[in-house]
Amino acid sequence: NSGAQGEYAGLLTISRYHKARGDSERNICLIPMSAHGTNPASAQMAGLKVVPVRTSDNGDIDVEDFETKAREFQKNLSSCMITYPSTHGVFEKTVKEVCQITHKYGGQVYIDGANMNAMVGVVQPGKIGGDVSHLNLHKTFCIPHGGGGPGMGPIGVKKHLEPFLPQHPFIDGSLNTVSAAPYGSPSLLPISWAYVLMMGG
Repeated sequence: NSGAQGEYAGLLTISRYHKARGDSERNICLIPMSAHGTNPASAQMAGLKVVPVRTSDNGDIDVEDFETKAREFQKNLSSCMITYPSTHGVFEKTVKEVCQITHKYGGQVYIDGANMNAMVGVVQPGKIGGDVSHLNLHKTFCIPHGGGGPGMGPIGVKKHLEPFLPQHPFIDGSLNTVSAAPYGSPSLLPISWAYVLMMGG
């Protein structure tokens, strides 16, 4: 259960949210060209059509191109996927603007938690404007990459998306399952829990 499965689960949650609101035609996902390779792969697996967004010369999201495409596809905009801080290690100053543009045209924001270690305890993805994020335990919370990790692939969502999260037949009888085990791989969690306690407040 890697971050990629977290992405997949989060995008399915967004799709279910749109369908519940009668917006079943929302199937476009805007993804900057600087995004992690898992992002477009997860979007396609979740049944979304990927529309790439240009990046500027310094590697940041080209906000003008982003808004142009969000406006062009506003009737079909499902979501955008961004990595924050970005893959080239920068806290992009326009991140809130990108989130606002997405919401303005009816989409939801997926913030890739691949670099969450740079912001944990300092910045909350939801306050930036994100609606869904996955937490890479293997980068941020001390789980080794390989040899037992990444393991959990947990995601966090804003309250309005909570009813549309994947469930498990062992818990509520539903079949919209992503992970074979109802709680992922919980035996890994004591490592992350101990790490957080040892880091202190």
